[in-house]
Amino acid sequence: MLEMILNDVLSVLRATFLNGDWISLLIAFGSVVVAALVMRRGTQIGSMTLMALTLFAIGGYLRGVFAGATPEGGSVTGGRLVNQLEASWGIFMNLTAATLLAYFIAFMLLIFVLFGVRTIFSR
Repeated sequence: MLEMILNDVLSVLRATFLNGDWISLLIAFGSVVVAALVMRRGTQIGSMTLMALTLFAIGGYLRGVFAGATPEGGSVTGGRLVNQLEASWGIFMNLTAATLLAYFIAFMLLIFVLFGVRTIFSR
C-alpha cells in the first residue's frame, strides 16, 4: 500500500515538474513558489498546499482558454470558456483518489522544501 502511494507520488512529480512543456512547468512551479512565499508558519502547510493546487488548476484552465484557436472556432467570450470549463471539470472528475493524494503530497513536499530554504536564508 505504501509502495503504491510512493510510486503514485513519484509519477506525479515526474509528470508535473520534470516532463511537459514550459508553460505547464511555469504554472506548476509558480503556484508552488507563491504558496511557499505566502506561508508564514510550518503549520500552514495543508492550507498552502490546497492554495497551490487551486492556483495550478486555475492556471491550467486559463492556459486552455487563451490557447490558440480551436477547430470548432468558438469565441473567447462564450463558447470557448464554457467548453474549457467542461473539459477541465471532466478531467478533474476522472482523477482517482490516489492521484489526488499524490498531487497533494507532491505539492506539499515542494512547498515545504522551498519554505525551509526561505526560512534558512531569511535568518
